[in-house]
Amino acid sequence: MGKEFTYDKLLERYKASQDKISELQTTIKKLEAKKKLKIGKLIFDEAVSKFVNLLPQIIYQSDTKGNFLFLNKFALRSFGYTEDDFKKGMNIQQILNNKDDFLEYREGFEGGLKTEGKPYTLKKKDGTLFYGLIYSTALIIEDNYPIIFGTVIDHSEFQEIYNRLVSTQQELKELNVAKDKLFSIIAHDLKNPFNAISGFSELILSGINEYTIEQIENYITIIHKSSAKGYDLLENLLDWTRSQTGMLKISKDNFKLSRLVQENLEFHNEKALIKGIKLLADCDESLIVNADNNMVNTVLRNLVTNALKFTKKGGTVKISTNKYKAPGLEKSYVKITVKDTGIGIQKDVLDKLFKLYESHSTAGTDFEQGTGLGLILCKDFVEKNNGKIWVESEPDKGSSFYFTLP
Repeated sequence: MGKEFTYDKLLERYKASQDKISELQTTIKKLEAKKKLKIGKLIFDEAVSKFVNLLPQIIYQSDTKGNFLFLNKFALRSFGYTEDDFKKGMNIQQILNNKDDFLEYREGFEGGLKTEGKPYTLKKKDGTLFYGLIYSTALIIEDNYPIIFGTVIDHSEFQEIYNRLVSTQQELKELNVAKDKLFSIIAHDLKNPFNAISGFSELILSGINEYTIEQIENYITIIHKSSAKGYDLLENLLDWTRSQTGMLKISKDNFKLSRLVQENLEFHNEKALIKGIKLLADCDESLIVNADNNMVNTVLRNLVTNALKFTKKGGTVKISTNKYKAPGLEKSYVKITVKDTGIGIQKDVLDKLFKLYESHSTAGTDFEQGTGLGLILCKDFVEKNNGKIWVESEPDKGSSFYFTLP
């Protein structure tokens, strides 16, 4: 009689055969993967490889996961890698500076299986960056397995030219704004004080025998204020113009800041008395700065003038100096503060104060007019002396202007 098979034995044999089938399927898949990889690596035959290695152009071959299957010698040299690096395995993500660029790179193959001159920031082994255009396409081999062929064109020189063009365009834009600002000041702000001087002097001349002493004194006061305003405006305008055209020479020297503060106190004392404002100073006599004396004087003069302009009768304007160490910097600076108890500045205006494009002008507490040019000039002069300027202010609580000098 033949062998008898129980149910359990049949089940056992069935399971064993299934395991062998599964093992065989796994082996087949591994062989197919090896075959695909081998096919990919053999896309460039020996003759083509030799030719491609002679080209002064980056040529590569990869799978869709970005694993390089081939890099010509120029590519390895360009990115600073060696044959040993390539043998250990390299991925295109190693040369893309931005991690998100790899996703964008792969998306290029979803539509037409190619990318045409996509710009990327590329990275060498030592971290050096350069701009490159990647041109790539895909070849479909057995079982719809795509192999990607690509080339990279170094675009650094063109990118630098483009960056310079953008920079030049920005400079031209700023010069154009500066020109418009200059014409605006000449056409409007500078004309007004001279109109006042001309008009009221003509009134006095034509009616000197008709006006009372009080009337004549009032007209002369207006003429005096207008001439002072015109002089200050013209002085700022000339300084700013010379600075913008590069005609203003910087002459740095070591000097005591307290002396300059005292000169400004004396210069502004009369105006402070007229407006009924206390003008104070708290300066360290030992502090010495290295800067252009005339530029620093212009900055102080403008800041104190503004402080007096926006402070009401009975208020206070104080100049103080102290040593200052900026966060994260080892070098110590001198910080100069001009603090007032005036009307303060609205939050939406603060960001406009030092910008030529958005310069802002507000009438003072005695309706003094301005152009907004003074603070722009202050920023320019402070930065030319390797310092920084900023402001803190709240409406109806006063303002504090700070600037630093080395």
